[in-house]
Amino acid sequence: MQPALDLDKFPPPGSWDSHVHIVDEDAFPLHPLHPYRPMKAPLSSLLAFHQKVGILYPCIIAFSVYHTDNSSILDALGRLGGRARAVACINPETATDQELQTLHQAGVRGIRLNMRTRGDSFNGAAVKSAADRVRPLGWAIQLYVSLKQVTELAPLVPELGVPIVIDHIGAPEASGGPIKLQPGYTDFMELLRTGRVWTKLSGTYRFPDLPDLDEYVTDILRKAPDRVVWGSDWPHSGGVEANPGGDRKKVQEYRKVDDAAWVARCRQWCREIEGANGDALARKIWVENPRILWQHHGND
Repeated sequence: MQPALDLDKFPPPGSWDSHVHIVDEDAFPLHPLHPYRPMKAPLSSLLAFHQKVGILYPCIIAFSVYHTDNSSILDALGRLGGRARAVACINPETATDQELQTLHQAGVRGIRLNMRTRGDSFNGAAVKSAADRVRPLGWAIQLYVSLKQVTELAPLVPELGVPIVIDHIGAPEASGGPIKLQPGYTDFMELLRTGRVWTKLSGTYRFPDLPDLDEYVTDILRKAPDRVVWGSDWPHSGGVEANPGGDRKKVQEYRKVDDAAWVARCRQWCREIEGANGDALARKIWVENPRILWQHHGND
């Protein structure tokens, strides 16, 4: 007799993972100015990970090491046959309408602007330009910004006319003290409360020493249960922070993350908010919300 599965370590049936990356330098060379060199993490490894964790649908996010080259994403979407969505990276000034249509037909439903990995300043003009290009397609703009940068983003959101997705629950600073006192907190919570932005419940291992993480996450889930999507952040890159010497030739290993424990912790947050087993809220963040955000009917 086989032991019973610990269902607390698995997401609901039909779940999405809304934040994963793939990289295969052998098949798809990195951009010449890649900020670091991650280990190989191809589609086959992603699918093996999802089978183990219990995920059916992936949303593949542009990896900064590929810049605006979306070849690996298009290849993966083609092989997944409609079972996935993706967020690409483009240059809004040079991408042609035909290129955007090709991405859309393949399953891309958003573009990513990364204003944190390299420590860039917030660029409102870039956000507006991106919104103008993707608005006709109904795409989202996914922003990797720090929590303090949300203060600069907030006034722009009402005029953009596209869904805005903020990575990794706003990426608060672990060394910034109580989250409620950090710059950007109030703006972020108000944007969530009004439904003007989405956020990803992902990447919390990037700020492990945040003293009030549990309170922060449960506040987000209470204020915006319809605007949160779950992500594993697989394969857990160290990013520029793990490459302080700037050596772009050395292959960087991935972080060691207990993914089952991450699922279980999110399940616990759902129970705290909803009571009982928290299944209705779990279905929102893993199944229903991502279907809406990524424009997928669940049986493609």
